Amino acid sequence: MDKIRHEFKEQLKIKGLLDDIKCQLKKKCPLFILKIDETVDLPRWEDTRNALNLLEWSGDVLFVTTAKDIQQAKKYCYPQSEPIDYSLVGFYHVTVLEITKQRKNEKNYDPQIYRIILEQCESNEFCMKIFTHALYVNPKRSNEELNKLHKNLLQASPKSSSDIIAKKMFMFSYTDMPKEYKSCLLYLAIFPPGYKIRRSTLIGRWVAEGLICKEDWPGSVRQANRCFDELISRCLVDPAETGAAGKVKSCVVSDLVHGFITKMARKQHILETRLSHHLARHFSIFNDLQLRSSDKIDGFFQRLSKSSRVETRLLKVLDLEGCKCFGGKNQRYLEDICSKMLLLKYLSLRGTDVTQLPSKINNLRELEVLDIRQTKVPPHATENILLLKLKRLLAGHIDLNNNPSDFSSSGRIPHGIDKMVNMEVLSNVKAQRSHDLKDIGKLWQLRKLGVVIDVKDSHLKNLLQTVSDLHECLSSLSITTNPVATPTPCKAGTPPSADELPHNIGSLLKNNPKILSLSIRGTMHKGRLLPLFVNGCDNKFAKVTLSGTRVSQDDLEVVLAKLPMLRCVRLQDITCTDTEHKLMLTFKKEEFICLKYLLVDGSDLTKITFEEGSACELEKMDLSFGSAGSISGLDRLPKLEELELNKSFCGRLLSSFGNAAQIAKLTLRGTEIGPDALQILTKNPNIRCLVLLDKSFGGRQNKIIFKKDEFLWLNLLVVNCSAITNIDFTSGSAPRLEKIVWSSSTCLSGIDELLRLKELEFNGAQVPDEVRKAIEKHKNNPSLKLNGPEKED
Repeated sequence: MDKIRHEFKEQLKIKGLLDDIKCQLKKKCPLFILKIDETVDLPRWEDTRNALNLLEWSGDVLFVTTAKDIQQAKKYCYPQSEPIDYSLVGFYHVTVLEITKQRKNEKNYDPQIYRIILEQCESNEFCMKIFTHALYVNPKRSNEELNKLHKNLLQASPKSSSDIIAKKMFMFSYTDMPKEYKSCLLYLAIFPPGYKIRRSTLIGRWVAEGLICKEDWPGSVRQANRCFDELISRCLVDPAETGAAGKVKSCVVSDLVHGFITKMARKQHILETRLSHHLARHFSIFNDLQLRSSDKIDGFFQRLSKSSRVETRLLKVLDLEGCKCFGGKNQRYLEDICSKMLLLKYLSLRGTDVTQLPSKINNLRELEVLDIRQTKVPPHATENILLLKLKRLLAGHIDLNNNPSDFSSSGRIPHGIDKMVNMEVLSNVKAQRSHDLKDIGKLWQLRKLGVVIDVKDSHLKNLLQTVSDLHECLSSLSITTNPVATPTPCKAGTPPSADELPHNIGSLLKNNPKILSLSIRGTMHKGRLLPLFVNGCDNKFAKVTLSGTRVSQDDLEVVLAKLPMLRCVRLQDITCTDTEHKLMLTFKKEEFICLKYLLVDGSDLTKITFEEGSACELEKMDLSFGSAGSISGLDRLPKLEELELNKSFCGRLLSSFGNAAQIAKLTLRGTEIGPDALQILTKNPNIRCLVLLDKSFGGRQNKIIFKKDEFLWLNLLVVNCSAITNIDFTSGSAPRLEKIVWSSSTCLSGIDELLRLKELEFNGAQVPDEVRKAIEKHKNNPSLKLNGPEKED
């Protein structure tokens, strides 16, 4: 009787609750959100479900649970279905199932093993990422391999550090790669952790070292590029810079992976234990150099000058980029290199203080890559280069952000260029004589050409003939014209056009070259080069750069807009052919259909408008208006995720981006805004990354206060601006912020209010004591990385 009486009371209580629910709902369809934990068993849920069935109208129930057992959670679904898993493990599991879906029909396909492995990595997202990306590269990993990985992870005790589990997962991906790819990965141990490494540098060095070796240089370069892409795809290295076409231009190696590969490289004698990272990256991995970790690069050259030993005979790579050791009388060091390192295949003097090229440079008969960019080597120094095996001659230095009329650092085309038939890349060389350009037309392997020409009909004709001759191989062309001291004036309202160029000059491009990247810098006395090349080439341009040149309104809205494969447009210091008018750029429906990147810097362009349905693939914009300008229609760009604003006037454009809720990354540089201007962006629901660089804020002292419910989705904050002296986080601000990168000029406070903070990175000599104490007290125990001043080589 007591049991019956208790159940009767419970039923009355439930009826009372249901009557209250009915009264509140007023016949509206309800949604019940129930949190399920271990105290709520299945019978109790069934009782609750039966009670809810007594309502006179339908309703929905949403369960929220922290249960890890999917099968257990599945029992609560009614009618029976798969539960939605919003955990990190669930996210990666869904991704893995999508990657491996082609294996579904195989007899031994076991999707559960993927989840089991991911659950073993639950405390370490790095491991889950490596596992997922390893399957992305090779989705057909056998059950035997997966079970072996599972057992290896089981052997790691629960008390094992996350690094041990990470090492096992790293090896799972590493062992699946070809032998040459493994060697290329271990090669990265010669660079310091976090060091930004250019793709082009790695490709050249891998091939020169013999780590990638195919039947010829082009084949080796293609294989090296595939290797680089696979290391990125496997997440063994991280992309540092991505080009407009989506190609990764440089990479970095994380501290964790760098630790793994360093130990392995030393065991395999790829990395000499006696060399520190600041020395190792300069030399071939296979050498017999007698160096200590305390030595500097200038000390090495001092001994080289005095020594008669041949310890440098094995060197194939000498990468001295950024080394300032050739000053004064030390220019002789380069002569020593040319006399004693005769097997060199790769020599980079980029960014050094070299001021001359000795005639002995031609002693380096095995040389394949010579890089003298960003040096003060005089232009005439390259005239006498004759290296028959040379594949890449990277000369001079033209910075598109500098004065368009600065051509003093362009190297000259070597007199014997027609004999250097293996050349693939010829960068920033100046034609002294028109027939120099004709000689280039004999280089049947040339893929990239960057040339400076005089504003003469003979130079232009020979260049066009050369481009036509190289139609099967040339894919990238950069043309720079010498500055025009007294350009031929145009009558008002009569802009120069391609028709004003020499008659039928366009017919010289008779072979319809298949150029993908075109850069035009400088102006002609008459006419315009852009329509000439667009009309004369196969319209497969993916990238167009116009700098310091004159364009017409039609060039922007007719010529460029109709290029079907155009992905990147850079407009730098362009001027209008009609001096009485300013340029405007209107993106119309179904134009610029593939465009992903747009840069506008200091041009006569004063108005940019995006109409509905235009530039629907545009992902990034970089704007540097030097004077009054406007932009509208940003809310019509569904894929615009990244925006960079430079120069003070652009700071005034912030209000134009108020409706562009899709922007996820915002970078400010030179905008000189005030703290109040930033408030425009605080409610943006999608900003994940905020980068505040030099002069982004005006004045000398600015305090930024992150308030409650501001920047709700921000997870990365980078601050490197001396005008920002304080950043204060209040309770409830930036609730998803995970990483902060800041410099010594800025003080941080309130980081204990950041509930998801995982990582801090400091650029400076010493972290303030108050920040260190706050990090120690933070419940997440966030990691701290120090980027102190680099040691001199």
